[in-house]
Amino acid sequence: MTTYAHKLELFDLDPEVPVYTHSRAEVEMITLDDPAIRVMTDLKRIRAITINPENTIEFAQQLMKHAGVRLLVVIDHTDKLAGLITARDIMSEKPLSIVTREKIRRQDVQVAQIMTPRSELEPFNIRDVEHASVKDVIRKLREFGRQHAIVVEEREGGKAYFVRGIFSITQIGRQLGMEIPSDGHVQSFAEFEQLIA
Repeated sequence: MTTYAHKLELFDLDPEVPVYTHSRAEVEMITLDDPAIRVMTDLKRIRAITINPENTIEFAQQLMKHAGVRLLVVIDHTDKLAGLITARDIMSEKPLSIVTREKIRRQDVQVAQIMTPRSELEPFNIRDVEHASVKDVIRKLREFGRQHAIVVEEREGGKAYFVRGIFSITQIGRQLGMEIPSDGHVQSFAEFEQLIA
């Protein structure tokens, strides 16, 4: 049996000591003709920030702020995809209409009440994404007036899917060197019009 017995000493800290941190990766710049996969957040490499449908939108907003994201993946009690909620959803008229209709306080509005449910997500398939360009993704998002889209991949046997990635128009704009307003809605796509014409 190992015995740990070492005297710990305190000492004066030099004022020039740096802090060891995990810095954010630099944004990878892309062009419209680059492969779409380069602008997809790959959930095999980057963990999705998730939330439960029963959580409040105030909690969702704080989680987004803390994590530095504008989209949360909503998962149910079995860890299955329930939907997506974005900062735009929270800042929209949806919560106010819930407050009025349900006669509840805004801080009691739940994620489930304003999220985009799984049935309405209409995801991309990773097989198609692997053969698409950044321009193709922008056009499709613009066509449906969406800021985000999920990408699914078939499990072995092709009988089920799992969420493989996420597209964000704000992230795409950043990688193209364009500043897309975070509250953009459809008008965000105006920034791309001349580029993809």
